[in-house]
Amino acid sequence: MSDQLATIVVALISTIGIIIVGLMQLFKKEARVNAQENREDHAIVQQQLRMIFKSMNRVGDKLDKHLDDHNEGTNGKPTKRN
Repeated sequence: MSDQLATIVVALISTIGIIIVGLMQLFKKEARVNAQENREDHAIVQQQLRMIFKSMNRVGDKLDKHLDDHNEGTNGKPTKRN
Protein backbone atom coordinates (compact mmCIF):
# COMPACT_ATOMS: atom_id res chain seq x y z
CA MET A 1 0.00 0.00 0.00
CA SER A 2 1.38 3.39 -0.89
CA ASP A 3 1.84 6.15 1.65
CA GLN A 4 -0.82 8.30 0.02
CA LEU A 5 -3.42 5.54 0.14
CA ALA A 6 -2.54 4.77 3.75
CA THR A 7 -3.01 8.45 4.65
CA ILE A 8 -6.47 8.46 3.01
CA VAL A 9 -7.51 5.27 4.81
CA VAL A 10 -6.38 6.66 8.18
CA ALA A 11 -8.25 9.92 7.52
CA LEU A 12 -11.44 8.00 6.63
CA ILE A 13 -11.18 5.81 9.73
CA SER A 14 -10.64 8.87 11.91
CA THR A 15 -13.57 10.70 10.34
CA ILE A 16 -15.89 7.73 10.78
CA GLY A 17 -14.70 7.32 14.38
CA ILE A 18 -15.40 10.99 15.15
CA ILE A 19 -18.89 10.69 13.68
CA ILE A 20 -19.62 7.57 15.74
CA VAL A 21 -18.37 9.21 18.93
CA GLY A 22 -20.46 12.29 18.18
CA LEU A 23 -23.58 10.20 17.71
CA MET A 24 -22.88 8.30 20.94
CA GLN A 25 -22.58 11.58 22.85
CA LEU A 26 -25.82 12.81 21.32
CA PHE A 27 -27.66 9.69 22.42
CA LYS A 28 -26.01 9.82 25.82
CA LYS A 29 -27.24 13.37 26.41
CA GLU A 30 -30.71 12.37 25.27
CA ALA A 31 -30.60 9.35 27.56
CA ARG A 32 -29.75 11.60 30.51
CA VAL A 33 -32.66 13.91 29.69
CA ASN A 34 -34.99 10.94 29.35
CA ALA A 35 -33.77 9.49 32.63
CA GLN A 36 -34.47 12.81 34.39
CA GLU A 37 -37.98 12.97 32.90
CA ASN A 38 -38.52 9.35 33.91
CA ARG A 39 -37.52 10.10 37.52
CA GLU A 40 -39.87 13.09 37.60
CA ASP A 41 -42.73 10.98 36.21
CA HIS A 42 -42.07 8.27 38.77
CA ALA A 43 -42.11 10.84 41.57
CA ILE A 44 -45.50 12.14 40.42
CA VAL A 45 -46.96 8.64 40.19
CA GLN A 46 -45.54 7.71 43.59
CA GLN A 47 -47.11 10.81 45.15
CA GLN A 48 -50.49 9.99 43.58
CA LEU A 49 -50.31 6.40 44.83
CA ARG A 50 -49.59 7.66 48.36
CA MET A 51 -52.66 9.91 48.18
CA ILE A 52 -54.80 6.99 46.98
CA PHE A 53 -53.44 4.77 49.76
CA LYS A 54 -54.25 7.39 52.42
CA SER A 55 -57.77 7.91 51.10
CA MET A 56 -58.35 4.15 50.95
CA ASN A 57 -57.30 3.87 54.60
CA ARG A 58 -59.72 6.65 55.56
CA VAL A 59 -62.55 4.97 53.66
CA GLY A 60 -61.71 1.67 55.33
CA ASP A 61 -61.72 3.29 58.78
CA LYS A 62 -65.07 4.97 58.10
CA LEU A 63 -66.54 1.71 56.84
CA ASP A 64 -65.33 -0.17 59.92
CA LYS A 65 -66.85 2.47 62.20
CA HIS A 66 -70.11 2.38 60.28
CA LEU A 67 -70.33 -1.40 60.48
CA ASP A 68 -69.51 -1.31 64.19
CA ASP A 69 -72.32 1.21 64.70
CA HIS A 70 -74.73 -1.16 62.96
CA ASN A 71 -73.56 -4.09 65.05
CA GLU A 72 -74.02 -2.17 68.30
CA GLY A 73 -77.58 -1.10 67.47
CA THR A 74 -79.24 2.11 68.54
CA ASN A 75 -78.87 1.62 72.31
CA GLY A 76 -75.20 0.64 72.24
CA LYS A 77 -75.89 -3.08 72.75
CA PRO A 78 -74.96 -5.62 70.09
CA THR A 79 -77.88 -6.73 67.97
CA LYS A 80 -78.73 -10.38 67.72
CA ARG A 81 -78.20 -12.00 64.36
CA ASN A 82 -80.33 -14.77 62.97
